[in-house]
Amino acid sequence: MSMVGQFRRALLLTLFAMLSLPGVGFARDVEVVTSTDLKEVIRSNKDKIVAVTFWATWCSICVEHLPELSTLYEKYKNKNVEIIGVSLDDKPKAVQQFIEKKGITFPVLMARDKEEMSYVYQVKKIPLICYYKDGELEHREEGYTDPQHIEEDLRSCLQGSEPPKKDASMPSR
Repeated sequence: MSMVGQFRRALLLTLFAMLSLPGVGFARDVEVVTSTDLKEVIRSNKDKIVAVTFWATWCSICVEHLPELSTLYEKYKNKNVEIIGVSLDDKPKAVQQFIEKKGITFPVLMARDKEEMSYVYQVKKIPLICYYKDGELEHREEGYTDPQHIEEDLRSCLQGSEPPKKDASMPSR
């Protein structure tokens, strides 16, 4: 196996271990990943509902959204739900400082190539939450989504029912 292959394998094993440790706080380092790495992380959690949120520190809606997701993460982390943040920022240190300042407790990764990540995951607007079940995309929500609606989405994925429709009367932000 080449040095690059060994490094990639070590990185993925570290990510899998990081995501499987319950109760680990927000002091963990932000890992920089490719779109392929993210697919492996999603697939490695196939016994869970995985909600992946794409966001950036410069997005005011995202800044409001992340603490709400962190609250839901704490509520559902022991109920076969994993929430993963993927930052589309350019500077890992700034992202690390941001998640520490905001007290974000769910795992946060950072896109190595945000254009590729955006293309592969069809990120046209942030925040974007993609819900996966058994490694397969179930549902996605663009823009601000009320925390109660996110919780309903998580519950519907856990129960195997249709996700609720987003409230069209809610103002877009």
